[in-house]
Amino acid sequence: MSENKAPVVVTKKDIDTVFIRWFTFAEVGLNFERMQALAFCNSMLPLLQKLYPDIEDLSAAMQRHLTMFNSSVAWGGLINGITIALEEEISKGNEDAEQTKTLVQSLKTGLMGPLAGIGDTIDMATVRTIIVGLCVPFAIEGSVIAALMPLLVFGAYLFINTRNFIHLGYKRGRDSIVAVLKSGTIHKLINSASMFGLMMMGALSASYVKVSTPLVITSEAGTKIVVQEMINKLAPSLLSFAVVIAIYFYIAKKGPKFIRILVVIIILSMIFSYFGIL
Repeated sequence: MSENKAPVVVTKKDIDTVFIRWFTFAEVGLNFERMQALAFCNSMLPLLQKLYPDIEDLSAAMQRHLTMFNSSVAWGGLINGITIALEEEISKGNEDAEQTKTLVQSLKTGLMGPLAGIGDTIDMATVRTIIVGLCVPFAIEGSVIAALMPLLVFGAYLFINTRNFIHLGYKRGRDSIVAVLKSGTIHKLINSASMFGLMMMGALSASYVKVSTPLVITSEAGTKIVVQEMINKLAPSLLSFAVVIAIYFYIAKKGPKFIRILVVIIILSMIFSYFGIL
């Protein structure tokens, strides 16, 4: 670390630069070896160049952020913000700089998993589902705007949250984030979001999965019994529910093999339709 130099002040513009680069390139360069490491290092690069004018210090800082990293784009922004604060401290050349360098890696490794879980549960499983569920009925009616709204609204949601989380991470530092993770509040939030997400998926399944049977049973007395009417009297949308549950158990047992599921559904639909079963 270079000595006897004036400390560099991190500005709001610097943090916003990290945010823009992270939000734009978080999923670019994703690979099985280091996941989002390239995107994380790329987001930090302008700031690192400002903090470390010496090429050796800059090289060491870049190497710290080229190790494996994978987290939520929005919630993972907390890690970007905390990392900015830690790199700012390291650049000052204080006595605990070496310890802080180790802390950067440990903190990134320790937080990326929990924050990814929070982001997947709240953002992807709940918020995105709600937005799509609200727009689908209008899109089915032929609204082009409704078809584009999920992309625009969810994109804006991620954009705003990512920026806020990066600034929050820098402002509050590592201690407050760790305290929140340990408090149990996040665990309750995840459970609540999971329950709400399941309710939304159930509502969407009941509304948009349409399965019925044209079967008609004729008794010896000549009375015709419409099977679908009987099912509706017992439990409306029972066939739709059975299909959803069957797919759910298949995914739980075999994994999310969506292409295979789609092909099987198409083939079975053609077979059952041909024989007049569904």
